[in-house]
Amino acid sequence: MSDATQTQTLEQTLNKTDLGHTLYENRKLFFGLVIAILVGVSGFLAWKKSHHHSALENSVKVFEFQNGVWADVKANKTGVPELVKAFEGLDEEIRTAPVMLPVVLEMSKYLYEKGNYAEAESILSKSGTSGNPVASFFLSMQRSVVLEKLGKLDEAIAVLEPLAQAKEAMMPAKVSLELGRLYLAKGEKAKAQTQFDYVINTFPNDEQAKLAKLYLSQLAQ
Repeated sequence: MSDATQTQTLEQTLNKTDLGHTLYENRKLFFGLVIAILVGVSGFLAWKKSHHHSALENSVKVFEFQNGVWADVKANKTGVPELVKAFEGLDEEIRTAPVMLPVVLEMSKYLYEKGNYAEAESILSKSGTSGNPVASFFLSMQRSVVLEKLGKLDEAIAVLEPLAQAKEAMMPAKVSLELGRLYLAKGEKAKAQTQFDYVINTFPNDEQAKLAKLYLSQLAQ
């Protein structure tokens, strides 16, 4: 059986399966300590007020974007090119704000389902997570799917590998299974088997282990 036929048979099988300290330094003199505390508290309050104000402004701008151009696109009043242009025109602080992430994921899903893979990747690649590991996980997982559709397997793998290598990886079985799939699609069967074996041996009772076994059975043919 050819690799293409094997992949098709496997995909048909799989399609049936549902799948966010700073510490103050001690001062030697009492008055120095008092001054430091006063300055520190004042600085913290100023920072907190500024941070809160900035977050509030970001939320307002995200709300305006969500209920403006994005709502118009969903209502077929505005085209996809206008959506991408409007998103790219936002300040980086807005595009990477935590409050923007759900909107980004929703937009990329919408574009993916419409077959606008390049546009979905354009939005995802210009988004960010501000160092939030949970947000980074969901953004990276969604981006890897889009990159795979675009045939950019190396880039999709590069997006997933940091997730697999994280000290406290989220859904490691799922990430390794996806990496195995991508390696298999590239024809790198040894690397694919390593990922599938890891899933099966480390998470034997996980749903992903069942899928990994399906892939391995195809490799053995």
